[in-house]
Formats: sequence, C-alpha cells, structure tokens
Amino acid sequence: MPAVSFISSELTDISYNGVQLLSKVQIENPNSIEIPFPKIVWKIFLDGNFFIDGVIENNQNINSRETAIVEVPVILDYLEVFESFGPLKGRSHADCKITLAVNFPIPVFEDRIWNFEYEGDIPLLQEAMFTSPIMEVLKVDAATVELYVSVNIENPNVFELPEPRLIFDYEVYDTLIMRRRLNSSGPLAPSSVMPVVFGLLIYYKDVFQILPMVRTEREAPGQLNLSMDFPVPAFNGETFNLQIPGTLPLPGR
Repeated sequence: MPAVSFISSELTDISYNGVQLLSKVQIENPNSIEIPFPKIVWKIFLDGNFFIDGVIENNQNINSRETAIVEVPVILDYLEVFESFGPLKGRSHADCKITLAVNFPIPVFEDRIWNFEYEGDIPLLQEAMFTSPIMEVLKVDAATVELYVSVNIENPNVFELPEPRLIFDYEVYDTLIMRRRLNSSGPLAPSSVMPVVFGLLIYYKDVFQILPMVRTEREAPGQLNLSMDFPVPAFNGETFNLQIPGTLPLPGR
C-alpha cells in the first residue's frame, strides 16, 4: 500500500488581486511496480463556510520504490471572496481551512481515502483610507484666495496597491466652483502612508459669476471634496471620498 503524508500548506503569493496557497502531499511507493499518481480532491473553507473546491489529477506514474511530491496550488480571488462573503470585506484576515482527500485509481485501493486538513488564516484586501486632512487659507487679496491642502493616503495592506486616481472639487454654499484631477506619486507601498499636498487658487470673479449673491458677504461656507479610486477588481468601481469643510474669506464691499 502506498504511504501518503501531508507535508505543508503555505501562502506563496499575494497581491491586490488575491492570494495563492500551495499544499504538498508526499507519496511513497514501496511496491516493486509503478503506481499511478493519486487523485486529490481539495476544498477551501473561509470562516467555517465552504468557498471553492477542485481536483488535482496526473496521468503519470510513480516508479517502483520512489517518492513523489504532489503539489496542490489554489488561487483565492478577492473579488470572488467578497462576492461570496460580503461580511469579510473590511477585515484584515479570514480563517482558512484546506481539506485534501487522496485516493488512487487502483481497484484494490479505490475505497481507501487519505484525508488531511490544514487550518490557518489568509490576509484580506483592505480599503485604502484618507487620514489627517488639513485645509488652511494661505493668502488673500482683492482678486484671489489661495488655500493649502494636506492629506495622507494610507495603505493598510501587506502588498502594494496600484496608483490611485485622485479628483477634487471645491464647493461654496454647496455649489461647485472648480473641479480638478491630481497627480499621485505612483503606487502605494505596502503598509505605508503617502502624503498628498497641493494648493488651490480660487478667483473671486469665478465665485461671483456663479454665486452673485455673495458679493456683499465677508465669508462663505466652503468645502473641499476629495475622491480616489484604484484599478482593483475587488473594489469594483468603488470610490473613496473625503470632505474637508472650511470657510472661504471674501473681499466684500
């Protein structure tokens, strides 16, 4: 009878698309004749719930009195994970169990199944976030007001996120005054914070043209709206937003 043993199961690759797990089973053939490779049925459970399964088969044989290692690679796609288990979104890890059922296509052993289990956890994709927003008035004259904006983008993941697309708009009395696109500093490194600093130059003539009723006011409520999105399938077009309220000084009359 072949000797079947479980060697290991480990995380071999991770990115914003998903993770790859690799399990290994050792097969020893003590016989004087070759035997076929076994069929391995694998299943993945996340937080105790069945997720996906598959079968590993090989048409080759294991030579007499030789030992072979059978690899079972499994890719877990984050988009599929979150579509199947919505509550996992936002968590940093999920409990993961792998079960392996090994049997040989040999009539005398067809009812013999070797079962193995491995339990651990996998890291999950987490959303990037805005932190430490600041908006200040730097300079005011009769024609313009200059604002200073600073905010951090935090990547809490243990892997890189692709370069985000950043767009901001500025409102006065909930009315759009300007809209611009920002250039980011490239991909977000793992477990890092990327500062974003930029200036806003607002022309009073643009404000008065859109909101003529504020000509006699000394200040008005303003708000900066900043949004970002990433070309990440699991985010599925999701946009991450930040609002920074403030006061816009006006030249008045």
